[in-house]
Amino acid sequence: MARAHPGDATLPSILVSFIFLQLLTSGNGKSDFLVLGPPHPLLAIVGQDKELPCKLSLNISAEGMELRWYRDKPSSVVHVYKNGEDVYDEQMAEYKGRTSFNGSHVARGEATVKIHNITVFDNGTYHCVFKEYTSHSQATLWLKVAGRGSSPRIRVTDTQDKGIRAECTSAGWYPEPKVEWLDLKGQPVSAESHFSVSASTGLMALLSIVTPQDTAVGGLTCSISNPLLPEKDTGFLAAVVKVSVSGAHTGNTGQSVQSHGSIIKSSESFSVKVP
Repeated sequence: MARAHPGDATLPSILVSFIFLQLLTSGNGKSDFLVLGPPHPLLAIVGQDKELPCKLSLNISAEGMELRWYRDKPSSVVHVYKNGEDVYDEQMAEYKGRTSFNGSHVARGEATVKIHNITVFDNGTYHCVFKEYTSHSQATLWLKVAGRGSSPRIRVTDTQDKGIRAECTSAGWYPEPKVEWLDLKGQPVSAESHFSVSASTGLMALLSIVTPQDTAVGGLTCSISNPLLPEKDTGFLAAVVKVSVSGAHTGNTGQSVQSHGSIIKSSESFSVKVP
């Protein structure tokens, strides 16, 4: 009769334990999940809505998980979805009434929080966390907010001592826009630009001034563009004023008008004539 060796009796139990642990860790595939966000920054326009999507890397359900979106730290809560419903107890005051959750595809691991009425203060970093029991994973999202400003307006005045002064004004921009003056030959005109920021909205207003010395300038164009938006989207705002100088000092004011074309222009004359 063969004698049993001490190591032989433990081999089946070790094998069973190993199989059990494998089943425990794999389960329904959720214990080792990974959360993904958009690979590139998201662009949002002031006053519009923007979605912040996150999903599980594997095609597994997020049902039963706690889903949380927050800003710089976990306590800066934007939105929480837990036990199948929205939870607002921890939500920051800035987002009260401004978020909604879309869980129509949560069964395949996808969820989205929409921020309504985007403001400048929504610009920055966000995190989304998917949590199940003691397991969790998170992704980082970047939101870039752009403010489309108002159509530029040109005002031209003439002072006997300092000559012609043209002012281009506009408001509602974010971030700081690019301002460019051109004469009717397409040549750049030196300008002095000033920006001010609204404490309540964070949007910028601008005042850009040129004092053309060349009496043959013929006209001026003030163009304003947002560095985050391509020209075709931002409307590449522009205003143009015609200027002619021939001696003494009388004149009227040029003013911009709105258009829905890709280039917004207006044309008003400003004449200075010898009596």
